[in-house]
Amino acid sequence: MDKFNFTTKLHLACSDDPLRPIMNCVHFTGGFAYASNGHIAIKQSLEYHSVLQPGLLEGKSIHRDNYKNIMQFETATANDEGVQCSNADGREAFFSYFDMKGENMPVFDAVFKRYHAAGVTFIGMNPEQMKIIMEAMYTPDGYVRVNFGGIDKAMILDVPGVPNQEGMVMPVLVEASLF
Repeated sequence: MDKFNFTTKLHLACSDDPLRPIMNCVHFTGGFAYASNGHIAIKQSLEYHSVLQPGLLEGKSIHRDNYKNIMQFETATANDEGVQCSNADGREAFFSYFDMKGENMPVFDAVFKRYHAAGVTFIGMNPEQMKIIMEAMYTPDGYVRVNFGGIDKAMILDVPGVPNQEGMVMPVLVEASLF
């Protein structure tokens, strides 16, 4: 049986901070899925997923735990209230969309601003955040390309040959010398 579902682990890029519940979700808008934990963000075209009726995801959000559970099914079909899932063995489940309680979806595209590459001697980053990006993005060859805009600018990642997908890693201050 073919699998009609989410195909990348975007839930890994979501926050688990209970004080920022909106960042605990994968968000869908403009034909893209977005996920962020506040340090990294991923923008990925829905064309990399095979969920049935993906247009019904528009403007919706799915909690990271539900997204992970949905991926365990063979078929996921979006509808107006959530995502209906099923397997050939008869197992079924329904996952409701996240209730944003009147709050707006984050404006993710604002962080995906590319800068002219700047010469950088050092840049601080948390390697665990890069590991999450590599696990959550669609990287068929396992490589990403990084645009460095400067020591105080987000690093924008893309995958050569994979259009309509970007990642972002925020730099961090490193007080101690690397040497």
